Amino acid sequence: MKKRLLGVALFFLFVLLPPSAFGDAQWVKSPSNPVLGPTPNQWDADYTTTPRVIYDGKTYRMWFNGGRSGSNGVGYATSNDGIAWSQLTGPVLEPGLSGAWDSSSVALGSVLWNGTIFMMWYRGSNPTAFASGAVGLATSKDGVSWAKDSHNPVLTTTAIDQGYIASPYVIRFGQLPTYYMWYTGKNSKFTQFTSILLATSYDGLNWSKRLHPVFSPSSDPTAWDSGSVYSPSVYFNGNNTFWLWYSSTGPNNGPPQIGLATSPDGATWTRYLSNPILSPGAQGTWDFAGVEQASLAIRDGLMMYYDGIGASTGPKIGLAQAPQGFTIPEFPLPSFLALLTVAVCAASLLRKRKQAKALSD
Repeated sequence: MKKRLLGVALFFLFVLLPPSAFGDAQWVKSPSNPVLGPTPNQWDADYTTTPRVIYDGKTYRMWFNGGRSGSNGVGYATSNDGIAWSQLTGPVLEPGLSGAWDSSSVALGSVLWNGTIFMMWYRGSNPTAFASGAVGLATSKDGVSWAKDSHNPVLTTTAIDQGYIASPYVIRFGQLPTYYMWYTGKNSKFTQFTSILLATSYDGLNWSKRLHPVFSPSSDPTAWDSGSVYSPSVYFNGNNTFWLWYSSTGPNNGPPQIGLATSPDGATWTRYLSNPILSPGAQGTWDFAGVEQASLAIRDGLMMYYDGIGASTGPKIGLAQAPQGFTIPEFPLPSFLALLTVAVCAASLLRKRKQAKALSD
């Protein structure tokens, strides 16, 4: 009897659970996609991109880029479930006044809660001294009202990134907390593709750059990420592994896709074997022309927010969730015993329903 029950349980375990529970590397796009898009006739009527999401234990908070007719800014939205979003009217961060280093544009890089305040690193530009971009810092107590730091810009171009600088993504960790910034850059105005570079800081203001890119396009010209690699999003598991989600345009500047890499030190990266982990949708869908600029939020699992590019409308923001067979070490999958318990309960429930049906007949 016990062997029979175990057999039934295993049957239910492998039949009822989705294939992704056993290692399928495909991320599952939400049926509610896109979860945030341009607002007609508003400041973000042309596009919404670059989601950066923090779950604070109660509320999902999203900052994103938006724009209309050449103007741009950073917007803000909140959600109880990570799917239905309530957007604040108007941007929470805008370009500076005429002559300021960020008078032409502001573009979100990342937002970090340091235990006291929110810290936002963003790209700014103007047509003269900062045409290639620079990085600024803004702070906020509530995530809505932001003050730009008087030291801005805090990271400017040098020889290794003089052609282009953008998408700063910052995390903070360690006993003597250190800020790590990964960002997109080109080392020369004549370089075709962008790479991902690294800088470190003890205060978030004064940065020391690595002398060479830490993540570059694949050397294989046919690889999906042999074009520009850009828009880093990094997570540290608190032990010994950094996780990098990145975007790439691929050969011949093809449609962007999203990949994953891991590192023991944040500088030496190994690409995930199942890359790309997120690809464009089928022809005609809202994201069929490309997916890029991932941002990870962690609740009961991994939630990836990303840009989706279509044909006739501006980019929108979508959500994909990690397959059950994919996990970061400190967020382990349920044990086999736990899964087996679920299966046994399912088998028992089915048996009781059959008995009840037999009695009613």
